[in-house]
Amino acid sequence: MPETIIPFDAQGRLLAKARGYAQALDQLIQDGVQAVDPLVRALPLADNDLKLKIVLMLGAMADPRVIRPLHDLLRDAGQAENLRQAAAVQISLVGSLLPPAARGELVEALISDLMAADPALRAYAAFALGWEGNQAAVPPLVDALCDEDPEVQQAAVSALTNINDDRLFAILAQRLKRGAKEQQRTILYHLSCFTRRRAEIAVICTEFLAHQDADLRYDALVVLDTVSKGEKPLEVYLRCLQDGDPRIREQAFALLLGADKQSLKPFRPPLQALLQEPTAAVRQAAVRLLHHINDGPAAL
Repeated sequence: MPETIIPFDAQGRLLAKARGYAQALDQLIQDGVQAVDPLVRALPLADNDLKLKIVLMLGAMADPRVIRPLHDLLRDAGQAENLRQAAAVQISLVGSLLPPAARGELVEALISDLMAADPALRAYAAFALGWEGNQAAVPPLVDALCDEDPEVQQAAVSALTNINDDRLFAILAQRLKRGAKEQQRTILYHLSCFTRRRAEIAVICTEFLAHQDADLRYDALVVLDTVSKGEKPLEVYLRCLQDGDPRIREQAFALLLGADKQSLKPFRPPLQALLQEPTAAVRQAAVRLLHHINDGPAAL
């Protein structure tokens, strides 16, 4: 009677193991470092959906063994963009937790990637370098602010912000004055991460509210409110109600809606005049604000 041979499906078992971890994260936590090896070996065998889950799981482990597969994925132009981006994010999260030797090797490899011909790789590498305290990456990331590719510039802004060194605020503020529009927009939104510089950020945003570009004026208004905390600059918002761009007028009405109604009552007459606003969405925002001030539509 012939023997029945049951093939040993090693690849299938690895994929099953990875799927099991993805569905039971408590088991992943329980296995800890023992989970790294099967996940790393399953990564090249998985489909895109499972690959993404494995990348996210690897990023949750501060183990030097996860760096090589994540970096290889980041550098592989044949991989889906969301996978390469996820690998960059996970590297930035785990970088500061690595032992010094492994961290140094990673920084060196990513800085080398900043010199690559592929702009996507330069952008992913720039973002991946952005972990707190990564001072070695500051000079090349500052250089990357002038990269010919806008995506690389924006990734460099994000990375420099994530390094969380207050001294970098001045560098970004200077770049804000002479950067291209998309970089300026990126920097404006990232400035709010420098929580100790709120007063300076408010001044910068107020200056940008006079910028000739409406997109930059809009961004400045949004960021200004973010850094203003409880001290809302009501007079600045009121001036924005005269802006030529309806998006900015509507946003200003929305921001005023969050203010204390007693502080707004002295401005009721000029606000009442804005009910003739030609743009429907802005006119509706004006009505909502006056209802807020007057405690209801009956008082209009």
